[in-house]
Amino acid sequence: ETPPPLARAGGGMSVSAAGVAPSTAAASQGRYVWLIYALVSLYAFCYQLQLPLEPFLVDSLVGKGAGSTVTYGRLQSFFQVVQTVGSLAFGSLLDRYGVRVGLLVNFLACALTYSVLANTTSVAMLYLSKVPGVAVAGFLCAQTAVSQLTPDGAERVAALGRLTTAYTIGGVIGPYSGGLLGAKGDYFLSAKIAVVGSLVAAGLCLFLPGNVGRIEFRREEAAADAGRGRRAGWLQRATAILGLVGPLILAKLVTSTANSMASSSQSLILKNELMFTEADLGFFMSCQFAFGGFANGVLLAPVTRLMGGRARSVVSKCVAVMAAGYFFQAALRSSAVSFVELLPGPLQTYLFVGMAMCLSVFQYSLSTSITAENTRIVPKDMKGTLIGMEHGIFSAARIMTPSIGITILSTAGSGAVYATCGCVFLAVFAGWAALPARFLPPSSPQEKAAGKKRG
Repeated sequence: ETPPPLARAGGGMSVSAAGVAPSTAAASQGRYVWLIYALVSLYAFCYQLQLPLEPFLVDSLVGKGAGSTVTYGRLQSFFQVVQTVGSLAFGSLLDRYGVRVGLLVNFLACALTYSVLANTTSVAMLYLSKVPGVAVAGFLCAQTAVSQLTPDGAERVAALGRLTTAYTIGGVIGPYSGGLLGAKGDYFLSAKIAVVGSLVAAGLCLFLPGNVGRIEFRREEAAADAGRGRRAGWLQRATAILGLVGPLILAKLVTSTANSMASSSQSLILKNELMFTEADLGFFMSCQFAFGGFANGVLLAPVTRLMGGRARSVVSKCVAVMAAGYFFQAALRSSAVSFVELLPGPLQTYLFVGMAMCLSVFQYSLSTSITAENTRIVPKDMKGTLIGMEHGIFSAARIMTPSIGITILSTAGSGAVYATCGCVFLAVFAGWAALPARFLPPSSPQEKAAGKKRG
């Protein structure tokens, strides 16, 4: 008898995602993937419209100074608490109800968030605007859909890379447009535009099939599950996932902590130390996204091959390069490094910005490679839960790190922020290198075949 299309998991459940059933034409799958790319671009555009304006909006509400810096850090931490709770729950929702429902809920929550933001008159309302973020998980939905609609291996890595490039398109246009709108003194027009964009995206979601990414239980096994009284719960699924890809998830958690510390401080460093205006900050964010999109669309595959292709090799080398990059940025922003004072101010700015761009290449390669490897190993009926866990972990890493990074920035300077990030990556590199082989994820069939050829 032919084995079931997907691996068994969760106490004998056999599942099949109708979005990847053999009867589904490849052309239709491709059409849905491109629609998801379009939705992700619109999602990113609406979200990124706000980011370059938020530090200035906080200034307008509480006044410039230390109070504004602390409020901005706490606001970031609060949003990450909301996102952590939402991401962990959202993955299971996708497994049960499918990507179309997930994206529809996401865009309606986005519209609500931006609507409150567009009418903000106090810090309390600014916090309130973050609450609907519990259901904002557009990229999580898109990653789940792509992992369901593409086969394991190089094609999925490429599709996930293109997905990030699609996000980048919105990420390039959004901050630049938001910065220009904010430079004219209106910090709320961008939020109103984002409300309209989110509602348009919600309408487009209706063109997706309702069964992409949704678990469909075979009748006899669903009856058997009912006889046992339950299906596998979230905790069971999460435990199974950690047993399969625990080291990779841990590596993503720790490196995300350092990256979050750096990114949350970066806007303040550019605004307060390098004297970027609203338009400058928006332009920088757009350039950073554009370079990230280029890295994912063009450089991801060759960089991954250059680093050995295998998960262990890619993780190790990406982490090492990022540790070196953070230490370089620490040297640029530290008065203790004597040669830096000899460099002209504009050159220091260009070097700092250039290194931030270069780091994005390896950051994207590290993150995408881990996600692709995780979705290869984890059974298909758990992919939504897996990606929800990844996003939840990323958000959890960002709960305290904005406040920690901004505290280090306020007390010890920007050089100390990047030196701390470099030390975190150095510790991950040492720990990964020392990890016994039995704790690493299993090799793919392609890697085993390549090993035999080399042997």
